[in-house]
Amino acid sequence: MKHWIVIALLLLGGTAMAEPTQWQSLPADTQTLLHEFAQDWDKLDPERQQQLLDAAQRFQALPAEQRQHVVQRFKRWQALPPDTREHLKERFQEFRQLPEERQEAIKQRYRWFRSLPAEERAQLRSGWQALTPEDRQRVKDRFRSATPEERRTMRDRLKRRLNPLR
Repeated sequence: MKHWIVIALLLLGGTAMAEPTQWQSLPADTQTLLHEFAQDWDKLDPERQQQLLDAAQRFQALPAEQRQHVVQRFKRWQALPPDTREHLKERFQEFRQLPEERQEAIKQRYRWFRSLPAEERAQLRSGWQALTPEDRQRVKDRFRSATPEERRTMRDRLKRRLNPLR
């Protein structure tokens, strides 16, 4: 009985599956955007083609200023060594596997960090990098086990250490 259900789903699902798109049928502006895929376009599976077409459409819908920002970020990404890019991809996948609450907490910490003046961010980075791996783990553990109020206090104390004139 189960194999009939699978067959029915495959037959019904087949109509919803992406159809391959011929490179020549793409509009010129889309071809320009996706030119790096031109040579291997026909070898890509239809789902991957559709992902790329969707991304190109989203990019084209952006205002010019945002498109410029995306291009700059992409160039920075491309300039990274391949091993660094691979490490960042792995870290992103790890992040995506975290529970939603944990992801949100990380995003909040990131927003807090980005809200700091550039010199304070640089001081924090260099201070963090100066710690031993064991000390870093102790700080992480202490922060994770702290209440939200204790975390705020820890951040305030850290800011005062970085900039005692405030």
